[in-house]
Amino acid sequence: MDGQGAEVDWFVGYSPPPENYQTKLEKILKGEGTFKALQAAYAADPKDAAAVFGLARKWEDRDAAKAQEKYKEIIALDPEGKAGSYTDEDSWVTAPFTEFARLFLAMANLRGRNPDTAPVRAFIAQYPKSRLVKVAYMGMGKYYASGAPREEADKFFSEYTGRFPEDPEPAAMWLARVIRDRGPAEKAVELAERLRDLSAAILDPRISQMIARAYDLAGEKDKAEAAYGRTFMQDRVESLASNLAAYVDYWVGKNENLESAAAMAETAARLRPGDPYYIRRVAYAYCAAGREAKALEVYGPAWLEKDGAGLTAQDIRSYATFWLRQGTNLDSALAAAKRTVELEPRTYYLWTTLSDVYAKMGNKPESIKAAEKAVELADPPSKPALQKKLDVLRGTVPDKK
Repeated sequence: MDGQGAEVDWFVGYSPPPENYQTKLEKILKGEGTFKALQAAYAADPKDAAAVFGLARKWEDRDAAKAQEKYKEIIALDPEGKAGSYTDEDSWVTAPFTEFARLFLAMANLRGRNPDTAPVRAFIAQYPKSRLVKVAYMGMGKYYASGAPREEADKFFSEYTGRFPEDPEPAAMWLARVIRDRGPAEKAVELAERLRDLSAAILDPRISQMIARAYDLAGEKDKAEAAYGRTFMQDRVESLASNLAAYVDYWVGKNENLESAAAMAETAARLRPGDPYYIRRVAYAYCAAGREAKALEVYGPAWLEKDGAGLTAQDIRSYATFWLRQGTNLDSALAAAKRTVELEPRTYYLWTTLSDVYAKMGNKPESIKAAEKAVELADPPSKPALQKKLDVLRGTVPDKK
């Protein structure tokens, strides 16, 4: 409301993240795309199709009758659909204002006790190549998945899946209907196996659960377990942790969104407790955000002392190289590097890491000794580069860096 009690804008519901919600509020305060701004534009020019369409979208949240009224205005103003286009925030489908208007009016007939699919089918016939055709089918699918007689539902879903054979959603909606009807089990299994073969479907836990239900109907418990059991969910946990780590790397690499990166790193570490890789991602995010003390708290000397006994030489080396890159916590990095060569004394690159830590700390004699050991143990392909590095440390060749 404004200072005079007039409505400025509204939007219904909340969805995360909170900063997006805040952005909507800030746009309202600026008067961008608000109900009040659209009303003013409409008053100035009742033939402004963008203003009429914007008002129709606003009314969808509060008053379907008023929304229908505005959508009918759009059709009257622009029957050919040339006045402008809109991108739906949910589906990311872009289509002319007029097509959105006609589909909204058609789908209004799917509500109530006696749904009528004829107007939606008329829309599909009128706009067979529209990007909204899939939205139209999905709207009808919601009706056939719950309210239509079984025979009609089977006929519709056969058409729907035939039209979009690579899209898992039609088969999933059909399977949901078969499960709701508790059969036939053969059809449930057929649809489950179709979904299982669609790569897009197996990424969706909701669909995997329906596949398991289909196998339950057929009494195939082992297949239900394979589709949606312990292994399935553990794979999803590991995949989510990996995706969160990739998110951290992306934003830290850009030096942006660092608080979110740190939060997601923490979530990944909780999903994979005790895994040094994910703990290191947390420290990485904290360091990028300038929170080195927090990084040391989760991945510093105390962590190494507490968890060090169960770590491999490679894990401990990763700890040493992490702090070597940060240029801090070098005493602990040195202790870690020393431990790696105690655990695997004949692995040349562990001696290289030890040499690098000594060099970073300004201890050239010890750095040279460790580098000499690395050259001694190195395989033939690696030896020339390590020898050159040793020569630089000794001062016998210039450091071209």
